[in-house]
Amino acid sequence: MPSFFKKRIMKQFRLVLCCLLIMGIVLSLLCYTVIERLMTKNSTAYAQSTAQKFNVEVKYLFDRADALFSSLLFNENIEQIMHTPFSAKTPSYLNALHTQFSSYRLMNAELAEIALVTPEMSWSSYFDAATLRAFSEGMRNLRGTTCFGLQQSPLTARAGSKEQRLVFGHNVYGMFDDSLYGQYLGSIILSLDLSKSSIQLPLSERSATCFVLLDQNGTAFPFNCSDEQYQQIQEQGLAAGHGTWPMGACQTEDYLIYNTPLNDTGLFMVSAMDRHALSKEGLPTIAILIVITTAALIVVVLLMSLMLQSVVRPLSQLSAYIDRIRLTPPGADAEPLELQGCEEITRLCSSFNTMLREQARLTRELQQATVNLYEMQLGRKQAELEYLRSQINPHFLYNTLETIQGIALEHGVPKIADAAGALGKLFRHNIQGSDMIPLGKELEITQAYLTIQKLRFADKLNVLISIRENTRGIPVMKLLLQPLVENAVYHGLEPKTGPGTLFIGARLEKGDLLISIYDDGVGMPSGRLAALQEELERPAASGKAETAHIGLLNVQHRIRLRYGMPYGLTLHSTPGGGTRVTVRVPAQTQEEENELC
Repeated sequence: MPSFFKKRIMKQFRLVLCCLLIMGIVLSLLCYTVIERLMTKNSTAYAQSTAQKFNVEVKYLFDRADALFSSLLFNENIEQIMHTPFSAKTPSYLNALHTQFSSYRLMNAELAEIALVTPEMSWSSYFDAATLRAFSEGMRNLRGTTCFGLQQSPLTARAGSKEQRLVFGHNVYGMFDDSLYGQYLGSIILSLDLSKSSIQLPLSERSATCFVLLDQNGTAFPFNCSDEQYQQIQEQGLAAGHGTWPMGACQTEDYLIYNTPLNDTGLFMVSAMDRHALSKEGLPTIAILIVITTAALIVVVLLMSLMLQSVVRPLSQLSAYIDRIRLTPPGADAEPLELQGCEEITRLCSSFNTMLREQARLTRELQQATVNLYEMQLGRKQAELEYLRSQINPHFLYNTLETIQGIALEHGVPKIADAAGALGKLFRHNIQGSDMIPLGKELEITQAYLTIQKLRFADKLNVLISIRENTRGIPVMKLLLQPLVENAVYHGLEPKTGPGTLFIGARLEKGDLLISIYDDGVGMPSGRLAALQEELERPAASGKAETAHIGLLNVQHRIRLRYGMPYGLTLHSTPGGGTRVTVRVPAQTQEEENELC
């Protein structure tokens, strides 16, 4: 199966089409076999149903014969004529019996004849005396009705007639004369003509099925088939049963034969279904099936052809187009793809062309970006050279500040010496070292800045510092405190009349480092405070920074960029009451800071 999916789509399509055609042919053959079996099964069921129905009808016919015998046995004329067949009263007995028998035949259409037979005489228009005595001998010492099956009269046989009758017999015993009571007198023979019977016989309802009534002697009465056809059925049936009719179902060369015994009658119903006729009966159904299957295959082929035109062929063209564009130089504009097919194919074509244009654009941008990156690398090398040269200038500046500090000390001006030393420390801290330093080191730099400010404000600036020892080793960002202290000095304490106090404190709270910078300066109006707080919450790239408090905004944005929410600055200020700035950052160790970096 995996090898099938690796084939080209046109080959897959042809294989699928061939499989559908083969499946259609196999399905047609299967349906033909199923229909033939269903017809055979239906015909067999019909034969069984007919045999069961005829069994009931024959039983009814036997009951009719018993009823006739019951009526005849109580006829005194029959007893008298059998006892004295050649007396003076015989003609009157015969006339009475003739009248009575005629009435019986009028009431029973199937009753062909009533015959009488004794050891001295026989009375019948159909059977000869020998045949009647043979029937009588066959019933010797028997009571009740005896069925002799299908019989043909020797008289009519010599005339060329093949007429057969269903014959019943019953012995007569004396009843009316006390001297004859219980004595055997003779026999009554009834002949029934099945062709005139009121029972429903299976005649020509189905031309493919022949029905034959058999007796124990093998005498047959065909209902709806010719003698020639019966002879053929008999030959094949006896051959299948090795000389006897097989019971149940059997199959011969031309027929399906089903032999059913009729209960308590000694008769058999043989149903023979012509297999060739059954096949002919199924031809219309099979023809309809072939037409439907052919039409379905044609529809499938048409649908597959439409699919070929709308899906398969465009996909094959797409595959060939991809092979062509592989040979196109990168960044070059390829010829647009044109596909005709279903809506999805059309959208695929449009999207593919858009993708090609986008790919060409991105390729050009990538080439340009490569050029720009190369230029940036050249610029970076140039910048490194410039940086190395710029290190010479701070070195010259440090030497100059140390020279000023030395001259100030020689001339007894310690304030100038302290200012030069503090300024040199600030320069060194700004351009050297890592971005993260311990809080204690950041505090030293801030104190250097305050040393310079104290020279300016003298006794006007009072600084209080309360840093807990467990916070001094916590790493913080470089220049975290100095901008905040500078903001407090210039915007809080400098405008204030009189001396002012600046407080710097640090403590730990729930895993965070809290740093407070408080001044008792002029404070801020509520409107300005709200505007500054709103500015602090804006992203760093908003481009709307307030230049008056650039230090606060710079520290806030650096904290948010490094640690995210909820870390940063919190402002509290009242007009004339001073301003408090609280810094919240994670209290991380140096190892945790290195992992974060």
